[in-house]
Amino acid sequence: MPRGWVYHAPLRTTAAAEIGMGAGSEDLSMATQRAIHVEAKGERDWLVREEGGRELGHYPTRKDAEAVGHKLARKRAVELIVEDGGKIRRSRPRRGLFNRLFGR
Repeated sequence: MPRGWVYHAPLRTTAAAEIGMGAGSEDLSMATQRAIHVEAKGERDWLVREEGGRELGHYPTRKDAEAVGHKLARKRAVELIVEDGGKIRRSRPRRGLFNRLFGR
């Protein structure tokens, strides 16, 4: 082991923790997230939320909410879903050239 590194033994997990039950079951890890949702909640209230339902913010216009949702979806490498009334628009924001080349 390189100098200055600290070894941490692997954590023991229970069967309930492995299948997603227990205290942290409502939290989705970024690996299991598949989308960021942008949806209208009112006339001047747009909601940005994760797939599991966690609200990330409220914005006065669709343009503002979509900008935040696009940035989050791009950063997390997940799909962006915009729900406007009965219309649903899906997109997968592309990552920048540097990120695609070097995997950051």
